[in-house]
Amino acid sequence: MDGVSVSSLITGLASGVISSVLTYFATRSKIRLDLTVEYDKALHDKRLVLYKEFWPITKPLGRFVPHFSLTYNNVRSVVTEMHEWYFKEGGIYLSKNSRKPYFNLKQQMLRVIENERLEATPDARIDDKEACKAILDAATSLRTSLADDIRTRRSPWL
Repeated sequence: MDGVSVSSLITGLASGVISSVLTYFATRSKIRLDLTVEYDKALHDKRLVLYKEFWPITKPLGRFVPHFSLTYNNVRSVVTEMHEWYFKEGGIYLSKNSRKPYFNLKQQMLRVIENERLEATPDARIDDKEACKAILDAATSLRTSLADDIRTRRSPWL
């Protein structure tokens, strides 16, 4: 072989190797990206289903209804339903950002549940305005966080 042929062979071989390496990394990156997008979509879809199940649980904690009344029994019922939702399946899909508002709401409600005076009159309206405000604010914060998780209050990015 002459010098030109050897040089052409080496150049061709080097080009082939470089092209193969670049193709490998580009394909690997694309596969990872596709898997990430697929996972994110599946997670979003599952959260959408579970958050839609959760939303009505907080109905007794909606403040903008005529003749709103928060009672010990309302609070106890919401705490129980939240517990069931969390351990049935919802808790595993609850986002890191929504965990804090979720547990903050439960903490505010447990203050009512643990109050023996309120337990003695479970259907009476809770007259502690600060406790009621803390619960309602926490419920609003949680619902906002859940809506943010599933991007229902944002304009579509497409």
